[in-house]
Amino acid sequence: MAVFIFLFGLTIGSFLNVLIFRLPENKSILGFSKCRKCKKRIAWPDNIPILSFLLLRGRCRNCNSKISFQYPLVELLTSLLFLISFFVYGENPLPLIYILFLVSLLIVIAFIDFKHFLILDSLILSGFIVSALLIFNFQLSIFNFPNCEIINCFFKDAFWGASFFAGIYLFLFLISRGKWLGFGDVKLAALLGFTMGLKNSVDIFYLTFLIGFIFAIILLVFKKAGLKTEMPLGTLMAGASILFLLSGFSFLDLINSELILRLWLKN
Repeated sequence: MAVFIFLFGLTIGSFLNVLIFRLPENKSILGFSKCRKCKKRIAWPDNIPILSFLLLRGRCRNCNSKISFQYPLVELLTSLLFLISFFVYGENPLPLIYILFLVSLLIVIAFIDFKHFLILDSLILSGFIVSALLIFNFQLSIFNFPNCEIINCFFKDAFWGASFFAGIYLFLFLISRGKWLGFGDVKLAALLGFTMGLKNSVDIFYLTFLIGFIFAIILLVFKKAGLKTEMPLGTLMAGASILFLLSGFSFLDLINSELILRLWLKN
């Protein structure tokens, strides 16, 4: 089963590349793949995830132009994340399907924002719609509201999660007049708050800025960026969300554990 999930991830990763390249250009995601340089149709033997890139040595068979390394990167990343998702959520089919959808959506958002500093409304809307459709069975298994109707518990938590997460980013957007972040980041925060809930939104908020701080330090040390260099916040948020989904790391639990330990040591 793990092999199937890995191969399935490669296939989905290939499709995600189509979305990443075509959606920002308002191109149809239907139809055959073409070389971005010579515009010639790519035959199926040259369109096999990762393998074709290696056999062609990263170049188009027709015009010999370089093929973007993004293709194998997204394919391999997607397959690995799918495999990890399977090991974490594999015993529950519906949660696994939902996690695979979220991971795929966040990969597309992350790469598009990294390349274009753009978060598309169509991606945010699809996230809200699919989440609302799948949420009834899935969220009970994750957030576990005992003896409580979903409509009264999950959607209340989703509302406060979206309000908290989007509210913080909206505040930062307004006081900076859009200089620190874009309004697309606010929309993404609303989606993440809706899907993750209030407590998890707090964890993702901290994790986002921790990852951003680490990357900023690395870039500054190696002189790849300056103090005024813009960073794609949507990419950081998406990455933090994937990391949280697959690891379950919680800043709040860590803080609570430290407080409990300190109280125990005092006594």
